[in-house]
Amino acid sequence: MPLNRSTLIRISTIDKCLQNHYRRWTINDLIDACTEALAEFEGRSNPVSRRTFQNDLALMRSDRLGYNAPIVVRDNKYYEYEDPDFSITHLPLNDEGLDALNSALDILRQLQGFPQLASSIDTISKLNEQISRHTGDSAPAMDMEHVAGYRGARFIGVIYDAVRKQQTLTIEYKSFKAREASSVTVYPYLLKEYRNRWFLICEKTTNRFPQVNIFALDRILSVSHDTEHPFKKCANFDPAHYFEDTIGVTRLIGDRPRRVVIKIDRQQAPYVESKPFHKSQKVEQRFGNGSIQISLKVVINNELERLILGYGGHAEVIAPPEFRARVAESVRLGAKHYNTPEE
Repeated sequence: MPLNRSTLIRISTIDKCLQNHYRRWTINDLIDACTEALAEFEGRSNPVSRRTFQNDLALMRSDRLGYNAPIVVRDNKYYEYEDPDFSITHLPLNDEGLDALNSALDILRQLQGFPQLASSIDTISKLNEQISRHTGDSAPAMDMEHVAGYRGARFIGVIYDAVRKQQTLTIEYKSFKAREASSVTVYPYLLKEYRNRWFLICEKTTNRFPQVNIFALDRILSVSHDTEHPFKKCANFDPAHYFEDTIGVTRLIGDRPRRVVIKIDRQQAPYVESKPFHKSQKVEQRFGNGSIQISLKVVINNELERLILGYGGHAEVIAPPEFRARVAESVRLGAKHYNTPEE
């Protein structure tokens, strides 16, 4: 069984619990702790099964990772380390354990922007230091794209908590177009990331009709909890499916997906097929010169237009006609910059 991210989170949580000698841990207590830890990392609370928990204990007790954890059961009920000073972070690992943990840590390092995970990441960091000491090389094997110094990162923690706990927020917001910041009270529904920017999907308390509002975290100046407006759900917003037919974050509740047809030339066709614009993408026609015609069923928005324009002359919108005209106008405006002689 591979040591994946979830397994690493669970065994780190079990270890942290068993190091707490001020509490006696039953199997249900430990399972609940593992379930809560996974919920913090993955945003969903699927209960950890007893079988999974027993497998984790067997892994910790075994020599597979070099732990040989002295986990015992007292009074047929309470789990503890026989050696009160024991911790899996204090032990050298065998080669298999080092390799497995390195792979898992490459992924976990990308989640360190969430303050809710601080205690778990502390344990993980100790494991990381242990790996570095054994291998003599702490260079990661995975580099996921991120923006250094992203201003919105400082608000991710408090907004994430408010979404999960359904707490109303007041944010001070200054859009790129606004001269002054304004204060807005909102019901937070979802945090969404798109191309290294985070967005708060919410609803203003002042909306007269159901409407989803979107605020970029890097334009937020401050966040505070609001106790005057009890949290209210939006009946027309389903966070699990709202963006299924959307590229990016721009859409209104009433927007409906359209059939968008695009022709891709032979040079870019292999890339578009290997990395589709959207999960609804279908190849409708293949031409003798190697170009293809694809269709999408998506909401037409700015992000879709920018994605297509990013392919320059390699992509041509065929339908719908009004979207073709919109993209063509953007192309004409862009071409004017290059048709004008430099001064």
